[in-house]
Formats: sequence, structure tokens, C-alpha cells
Amino acid sequence: MKNNLKTDLPKITFSVVTLNEEKRIRRCLDAINAQQYPKEKIEIIVMDGGSNDRTVAVAEEYSTKIYFNKRKLAEPGLVEAYEKATGDYMVFMAADNIIFDKKWTKKIIQPFLDNPEGVFASFSRVTNDQKDNIWNKYMNEDVEPFSAFVFGNASHPDKFGKIYSIQKETPDYVIYNYTLKDFPLIALAQCTILKTKLRRKGSHFDDILPLIEIINDGGKIAYVKNTGVYHYSINNFSNMCQKFKRRIYNSIMTNSFASREEYVSSTRKIKRYIFLIYGLTILFPLIDGIGMTLQKRKFYMLLHPIVCFIISFYILFNFLQISLWKK
Repeated sequence: MKNNLKTDLPKITFSVVTLNEEKRIRRCLDAINAQQYPKEKIEIIVMDGGSNDRTVAVAEEYSTKIYFNKRKLAEPGLVEAYEKATGDYMVFMAADNIIFDKKWTKKIIQPFLDNPEGVFASFSRVTNDQKDNIWNKYMNEDVEPFSAFVFGNASHPDKFGKIYSIQKETPDYVIYNYTLKDFPLIALAQCTILKTKLRRKGSHFDDILPLIEIINDGGKIAYVKNTGVYHYSINNFSNMCQKFKRRIYNSIMTNSFASREEYVSSTRKIKRYIFLIYGLTILFPLIDGIGMTLQKRKFYMLLHPIVCFIISFYILFNFLQISLWKK
């Protein structure tokens, strides 16, 4: 019998990282408050990186606990929030995530209730808002092209069935048998929910490593397939370029990949370098973009060669800039 009684539902902490998110934080918090879940069993933590707009003032209008994220970046902010959470589980998210399904919390917690000893994390897919801009729609269709290229069928839950066997499947969720050699690309910050008080030995700058550690320890991660969240990460072309430039720079400077390097296969390591050539050629991404457009019947997939080139350019640009600066 499923554990659906309100008195039996666990306490959930929603952790939101912010930095000058005045325009988006209200919608994010409204969506959390609209969840059909006992209000007394919801905790909201806002980790703010020193916003100079009205982000904190807006957050103070809600029943939130606000803390200063001294490192500013999302990943260390969420690590600190995890240490402060009083819930039995914590949802990792940024202010650009909107939980549009009012039953999302009940759906995302169900795998834990059904499998209390085995499941340590669960996640849902990123779904496109049909009113969103084409750049964001393209990005949400899979993941950004660098990761899609490196991870292949492990980059998105729609493709997981091609690479992993199924341990358990219900109409609402599926638990795959993930492997360390081909660990999946599941990022905490996209509303992944994790049991609290788990032992963490990973980097403060890597939001994928905690899921790898769960797989390494024999724990299970559930994909809740009957719900999702919106992710409004990119506003327009210029905003996309700025974000890629900043993210790639931060990734190189913090060496965020180093903490999971022992789990990365030789094939994926090689693909990182091949992507640089792939993206700069434009021709091969164009061929793939046309193929994806015909397959998915979504014209914005033709943006693929443009985005691939931009990412490759900023990888090369930031690497050279940082290397020369260090010298």
C-alpha cells in the first residue's frame, strides 16, 4: 500500500540559489507555494550570492530562510544549503526553474516512499514552455551540445533506455541500472531531490558528482516520468553567449571536472577534445542539426551548428586567456 497520507509525508526542503534574480524569484517561489503538499512540511531556503537588486526583498515576502552564499556560484551555494536543510529530502534548484505541476512534489517523492531503503535521489525531466524563445527551447530539448556530444545516450532521460537496463518501472517512474563507466548526466540544480544527511565527499563545484557517488555506493536514482519542470535559462542570443562564456571560464578556473575525473571513461575524455574540432567546423553540426530537425520536427534544432560553434569558441578562448594569464 502506498504511503499517501498527509501525516506520513516527509518534510521537504526547497533550496533556491539566487544572484540578481528579481525578475524571476517571485514566480519560482509562487510555484513552490502552489504545491499540493502540506505547507508545514515545506521548508524554503534561499542562498543569495549578494544580489544588488530586489531579489532578497522579494524573497523576504515569503516564508523563507535566507542565507548569504559567499562563493556566489550555484554549486557551492547548494552544498551549503544541503548542510542547513532540516527536511528529510532537499530539492536542488535555481531561480530559473519553475515547477509548473502542482502535484510535482508528491510525484517526485513517491519513489522514496515505495522504495525507502533503495532510492536516494529522484528527478524529473526539463519540459519546454511553448511560449519560450527558440534558444531556450533548443537547449532544453536535450542538454547543451557539448555535454550531449560527450555523454551520448546518457545525456537525457529520453535516451536512457538505449544504454541502461531497467530495474523497476511503474506508470509514474522508472529506476535504471546505471553504471559508473557510463554514468548518466543528471545535474542536481535542475530540481533533483536528494535524501538529506548523506555522506558527501565530492567537490563544492560539481553538481553531478553527488549522483555518481550514489551509484558508486549501490544506491538507486529514480526518474519520475509523469511530470517535469520549466527551465528558463536563456533569454536571447546575447544572453546565451554571456552565459556560456562565464560558465566555461568558471569551469576551467575551478577545475570542476577534476573531482569526477576518476569515473570518466577514456571515450568521454577523447570526445571532449573532438567536440572542439566538431564545433568549429560548422559543417558536421549543420548536418546533425538538419537530421535532428527532421527527426524531431522542431525547426529550432537548426540552431545546433551556431550553438556548437559558440561553445567551441569560448572553450578555446577561455583556455588560452587563462593559460596566458597564469604565465
